[in-house]
Amino acid sequence: MPEVWAVIVGVVLLLIIYGIVSSKLKARRQRKQREKSLPFVEDNIRTGVAYNVLLSDGRKYLGAQLVGTSDATSGQFSIGGWEGMLVLMQSNGKRVFVRQSSVRCVEEA
Repeated sequence: MPEVWAVIVGVVLLLIIYGIVSSKLKARRQRKQREKSLPFVEDNIRTGVAYNVLLSDGRKYLGAQLVGTSDATSGQFSIGGWEGMLVLMQSNGKRVFVRQSSVRCVEEA
C-alpha cells in the first residue's frame, strides 16, 4: 500500500513540474514571437524628470516630477480605502497625491 501512495505522490509532483516548465516555455515562445514584430524596451519612469500625467477623469498634470509612491498599509490614506498613491511634484512646488489606478498615460514633458 505505501508503494501506491509513493507512485501517486510522484505522479502529482511530475505533473506540477511539467506544468511549471511548459508554462515557462510557452511564455518564452510568446515573448520571442512578440519581439519579432516589436522589440522590448527596458525603459522605466524615473524620478527627477518632468512628465505629463494624464488621469482617467480627464485631469492633466503637465510638467510634474515623480516623487514616488506612498504605502497604503501605513494607514495614512484610510479615507475611501485607497490603494497606494502616486506622489507628484508640480512646477509650483505643491505635491499631488494621485491614485495609481487612475493614471492612464505618462509622457515625458
